[in-house]
Amino acid sequence: MSTDYSRSVRLGGLAAGMKETTLRERMEGTLIHLTADGHLPAAGETLEVLVADLRRWPVRLSLDPGRGLGRLDDELIRRLVETATGIDPDRPLRVGEAQGKAPLHLHVGTAPPLGTTVAGAPDGHGVRLRHTGHPFPRLNAPGTGLGAVLTAAILAGEAFKVVAGLPEGKFQVIPVVDFCPVRPGEQPGIVVTPLPALEQVLLGGGGAIGTGIALVLDLLEAQGELTVVDMEVFEKPNVTSYSIGTLADAAAGLPKVRLIDAHLRRVEVTPFHGTIQASIEAVDAGTLPWPRIVLGGLDSVEARHDLQRLQVDLILDGSTGGPVGTTVALHEALPTGPCLRCFFKPNHTGKSAEQRLHEMTGLPLSRIARGQEPLTERDLEGLVDQQRELVGQFLGRPVCGLINSSELKGRTDDGFRPSAAFVAQQAACLVVGAWIARSTGLFGGPPRRIEYDTRFGPRPDQMIDHRLPTPGCACQKDAALINLIRETRRTRH
Repeated sequence: MSTDYSRSVRLGGLAAGMKETTLRERMEGTLIHLTADGHLPAAGETLEVLVADLRRWPVRLSLDPGRGLGRLDDELIRRLVETATGIDPDRPLRVGEAQGKAPLHLHVGTAPPLGTTVAGAPDGHGVRLRHTGHPFPRLNAPGTGLGAVLTAAILAGEAFKVVAGLPEGKFQVIPVVDFCPVRPGEQPGIVVTPLPALEQVLLGGGGAIGTGIALVLDLLEAQGELTVVDMEVFEKPNVTSYSIGTLADAAAGLPKVRLIDAHLRRVEVTPFHGTIQASIEAVDAGTLPWPRIVLGGLDSVEARHDLQRLQVDLILDGSTGGPVGTTVALHEALPTGPCLRCFFKPNHTGKSAEQRLHEMTGLPLSRIARGQEPLTERDLEGLVDQQRELVGQFLGRPVCGLINSSELKGRTDDGFRPSAAFVAQQAACLVVGAWIARSTGLFGGPPRRIEYDTRFGPRPDQMIDHRLPTPGCACQKDAALINLIRETRRTRH
């Protein structure tokens, strides 16, 4: 099985306004070289995430482990090589000094060697990033898993600007970045000890953002209990756009909830392989715990509206999108408003996902409605040759996972925007940062929307606004009913 780079190339092509074939050639000719301060707290975790993020592009990748006391240890080097191989065995991570002319040189640490393009270091739960010629200040705290993921994701974002060849006006080089997703308006260096336990928490969605959240929680060594809801399986194109998962996982067709369960080593996960609607029914039937906090990583307005109907105390919704898929956002939603319906208005004019899938594949709507049933040869009967070819590659997979895979292959023009791991990870960091802030009382202000485009970087003074409920929204009109639903679920659980 070869690695499918279609999503990362498509994102880059959209951002650069370049043909995907041209961009692919550009990427394949690019060398990215990595170095690190081996003694820096969380440097190893940052490198593991960074290597994985960069290996999800068809570039050449090398690592200089250093020499002497600052050399990276052999076990870390082995893990880095293994991480790269799991994503693409045909493009291994080369260990040694840089080869070739003018490589893009990224450094993890505060003492970058001569020739470094950009360096970054985790500072507590946040990141400090410096381009050449801009010194680092003294770090305030040892880096955490959240700081490591954020640092790797922002370093990868800086590399993306160069590798994709973004034209002038489509990005901005910010020489200095100091950012913390727990307290966005303050300097990095915040550390929470001990980390709050996951208690009555649900992760809605196991896609690009959901796997990013799982990655952050694991590197934070989070403990507790977590319900994970997703209806799809992990597929080949997900390898280069999600934060966890290998080619072997894609070949096995693991449900995404099982993939996340296996990755969260210290968390007791309750995987629910089904829709958000089905999970609500399970909550009301008493077979699934009612959460009080939801960490959201869904990719449609309809699914977010379903998520709101859980009527939990707090939803922390992460999203990616924007004109080319590089914008990240956090929406903090309450059952009393603003709710997710206040943030995401219903689309009364667009076609449903089921209708689009019917038009693409020819599958009857009655068959699409049985979304959990795997496709069989019988489903190919009555389809024209082009439809048979499209549907045939998904035999054995549930119908519910087909829509995104079809869109990935460019068979629709409905505005589908692929994400990239480094983008989704920044959205995931906003979600986990907000969970830490809200769970520990570090922040108790009104609900926020936090949004920025990763091509231009986080701007704490420009990216945060507070939201009020929308007049006439269901959270306002149906407040009495919502309170009754919440009280009923509270007494049952």
